[in-house]
Amino acid sequence: MKLSKYLSLLVSIVVLSAWSFQLNRPSVFRGGTSSNMSEEFAEYGLTDSIMIIVGVFKVTLAILLLIGGLKFPKLIKPAAAGMALFMLGAVYFHVSIGDGIIPTLPSALMLLSCLILTINLKFISNKIS
Repeated sequence: MKLSKYLSLLVSIVVLSAWSFQLNRPSVFRGGTSSNMSEEFAEYGLTDSIMIIVGVFKVTLAILLLIGGLKFPKLIKPAAAGMALFMLGAVYFHVSIGDGIIPTLPSALMLLSCLILTINLKFISNKIS
């Protein structure tokens, strides 16, 4: 399996998990002192409406990455580019409230993965099998 498939599947599974199974559960990766997604967005000064909008976009992009990784590779690059923007925002908000490396790391790794998929997809597809 190509690295692009692994990365797209990894990002999609992590994001889908965060926005479904882990939505209302505490985690060491939550920002500030929050114990669920709604409280985390409140820590960043964002409303539940913004949380829902972000969630819809991230889940949609994660599904596109999943479909791209499994069947339609042409979906990977645009979905990864969109997800990279959201992950950049996530890293920004973690840093803005003074979160340490542990809460910030998943967003940063997902951002890096999406940037690799967006910028070097051709290189990855051709060089790594």
